[in-house]
Amino acid sequence: MRGILKFVLETLLHTEVTELESEEKALSFLKNLDSVPSMIIYDYTPNAYLLEDFIGYLKDNSKLVRIVILVDKIREEGKELLKDQHQMVLMDESTLPGALVEESKKLFAGSPFLNEEQYSRIDINFLAILDGINKNLFIRIGADKYIKIFHEDDNTDVLDLTKYKSKGINYFYLTRDTALWVINQIQNQIDIFLKANNFRFVLRGASDSPEKRFEQKILRIDDEVHVDKDFKESIEKAVEKIRAIVEKEAKVESFLRVLKENQHHHALFTQKMNLTSLMSCVLAKQLDWISKTTMDKLVYASVVSDITLAVRPELLKIPNLHEFERVKNTLSEEDQKIFLSHPKDAANLIKRYFTSAPPDTDALVYQHHELPDGSGFPLGLRAEKISPLSALFIVATDFSFYYLQDDEPTMDDFLLKCHSRYDFVNFRKVIKALEKVKRK
Repeated sequence: MRGILKFVLETLLHTEVTELESEEKALSFLKNLDSVPSMIIYDYTPNAYLLEDFIGYLKDNSKLVRIVILVDKIREEGKELLKDQHQMVLMDESTLPGALVEESKKLFAGSPFLNEEQYSRIDINFLAILDGINKNLFIRIGADKYIKIFHEDDNTDVLDLTKYKSKGINYFYLTRDTALWVINQIQNQIDIFLKANNFRFVLRGASDSPEKRFEQKILRIDDEVHVDKDFKESIEKAVEKIRAIVEKEAKVESFLRVLKENQHHHALFTQKMNLTSLMSCVLAKQLDWISKTTMDKLVYASVVSDITLAVRPELLKIPNLHEFERVKNTLSEEDQKIFLSHPKDAANLIKRYFTSAPPDTDALVYQHHELPDGSGFPLGLRAEKISPLSALFIVATDFSFYYLQDDEPTMDDFLLKCHSRYDFVNFRKVIKALEKVKRK
């Protein structure tokens, strides 16, 4: 969080921002300052060492400096406690960095502190939590002279930060427009950042590859779903093995050739296949249903279930019958037929060409668009007619569509949708399993 605040303040203001990691160090620093700081931002931590001393110091000096106290939620007792401290402001972390931007603009309006120069600096260390800027980066070599060291078509993962740090360079520079764009991207993802571990903000630009846009979403799965490392590796090996078998089949080759010609749809197909394999196997393990046969069955179904849609890659983005009905009038009769028949067509592929697939794999594929209330397709089965493993695979498929196509997916949001959508026999235990694998 400190890195975010520092970047925002150094973008907006001509100022030096000092980061201090504890109340003890902050108290010592403030008491030894020769002049009063312009602003203090305190990330409040209950029961911290020297908390009372630090809060007491802030109150004693609140008439001299604006003090922003960050909290996870603004509560009435907090507002009551600070009602007479007019220079002290409570700020909800979830409103960052936008609320800090507005507070800073208001506080320093008309002052020489406001920074309106063409370039803004960014701490090299801050780049570690940004998943690629894909914008021009500069170093400063004089009062008004900047040299571009990184082009917007490059990827920051290949930027050798240690080389620059060894030369004493701790800051790069961005154009002001780019810096404000980064702040906006952070704002859009702050809720996930506050909940996740080791989260990296993905900075999405118009020129980003589809692979990059999906990559960060897959990283979020690691933050939100507990998966044993060895088990995850066994799933990945199964996917690699079964995908190789499927891709060698001549009947499938024509489907994949069309798909590979479209980068975006190929990325969606690949990531959905991987994510459905992962989630279905994780749920099966949580339910004590996992075995080599079950894993192979779930992975085969994940790889093949949508493969016949590859002839019309845009159909891959339609997650269910409800969405199909919404866009139906934009599709040709042939495309409508391809979409509605793809569960049956893919199931037939399994039966006819993939004898290495475990028994009943075709049933998983045939039923992957069914829904427990009977509103799915192609058979309109109700919950009692859907097998337990098919119910699991349906939920895993739904999860993958949601995570890859929603702008800001979270496990909590998906679970909320599930409680009404899947409150049926055979499905309830799957949703309970999903709740258990969610990281606390």
